[in-house]
Amino acid sequence: MVALLIAIVVALIIVIFAIQNAAVVTIHFLFWVTDLPLALIIFCSVLGGALVMFFLALRRQMLQKKAIKAKDKKAEVKAQSKQSPIEDPIVVPIDSAVNNTTTSDNSVNSHTSEEKK
Repeated sequence: MVALLIAIVVALIIVIFAIQNAAVVTIHFLFWVTDLPLALIIFCSVLGGALVMFFLALRRQMLQKKAIKAKDKKAEVKAQSKQSPIEDPIVVPIDSAVNNTTTSDNSVNSHTSEEKK
């Protein structure tokens, strides 16, 4: 509410200043020369400054939201890792796995050869 009252007071001061300086002035910009009322120049300058401030505030707000989302995501990942820790997988050496299958194959072969006799 205070910010709105301050904005209204500043706007009234700008309007009073512009009205009191309503004389036509010559504007020179690069190769462009024109005669415009000073009130219009003041209004355009204030509007341009307000637009720049608006877009800067909008950019800051978007960056803050992005940072908050990243922080929330990081906290969520951290919470998930604390809830269900990943267990180490059981690693079986390749040699022992091959030896086990070879041994079982030999026992199967010995049983079948005994049955044939």
